[in-house]
Amino acid sequence: MRLVRADQLAEGDTLGRSIYTSEGRLILRQGVVLDRRLIEGLKKRNLRYLFIETTEAYGADPRALKQNLREQMKDLLALVMDTVLRGGTVPVEPVLEWAEQMSGIVMEERDLLYHYEDLLRGEGNLIAHSVNVCFLSMLTAKALGYTRQRIQSVAVGSLLHDIGLFRPHDGTMVINHPQVGYELLRQSSGVSQAALRIVMQHHEQLDGRGFPLGTRGAELSEEAQICGLCSDFDYFMNDMLADKLPCGGIEYVMSKIDTSYSYAVVRGFLKAFVPYPVGTELRLTGGLQATVVELNKGHLARPIVRLNQFGTKFNLMEHPSFMVEAVV
Repeated sequence: MRLVRADQLAEGDTLGRSIYTSEGRLILRQGVVLDRRLIEGLKKRNLRYLFIETTEAYGADPRALKQNLREQMKDLLALVMDTVLRGGTVPVEPVLEWAEQMSGIVMEERDLLYHYEDLLRGEGNLIAHSVNVCFLSMLTAKALGYTRQRIQSVAVGSLLHDIGLFRPHDGTMVINHPQVGYELLRQSSGVSQAALRIVMQHHEQLDGRGFPLGTRGAELSEEAQICGLCSDFDYFMNDMLADKLPCGGIEYVMSKIDTSYSYAVVRGFLKAFVPYPVGTELRLTGGLQATVVELNKGHLARPIVRLNQFGTKFNLMEHPSFMVEAVV
């Protein structure tokens, strides 16, 4: 299956999931082949995102799934950014519809994780940053056992966490962007309080040293901590002044336990992000070339590799003096 915009539908597409009204009444059943009349009817109902069948299921190629979902997120963020820049009202309806669909995918795809290679890097823009943060936040929320409804709030809040920066501003106003974003979304109906708190609090810290309000302790929502952690991690990994390895990013977030984020949130993040998935080519200390063949669940940054020169397995957990120097 593939998630597509309604304006991308073509005659002959097969509906991948049944469509219902908000009251639960069936509109179109899964498996229906779409013609021009049905497509026009779906558009008139203001349905923006639908699933269509493809020759390859998501589970057969998780990279294709993530690529498809990232493109949808970029498209949606571009719409929001353009509308906000023109001074219009935030287009919340398509965001909420997308979040409903996205939360279902996150819950149903058991093996959906974010890898080092999945991070949009080097693009240096708010859209790429927001996509990374949103994806990581949803998967962290799933790892923490959130319900689909809570994941929907995390999806909306983390996707739009930097919406306050979508408006023209000078550098002195950056510190106020959580409040600006909060006010933009607060005027829109349908945005949950949990999502609004994410936008307002994603730069706050447990110890009260964050901004804009210095919120601390129990006043800082767990959802906002999730988004804040994922945002900090993405900024760390996308530092243009230095090449960063994912193991360095993991050490960075772990160093902030109990000061910026709770241990539970960091633990959830470490279940959602896999630094070196099986198949990753690495360069180790001494120039050794290796391929990841197995993960150590207790420490994903120290996998079991096969040394390419010798064909032997090598457990990095058992050899602490050997470090990952590069992903090749």
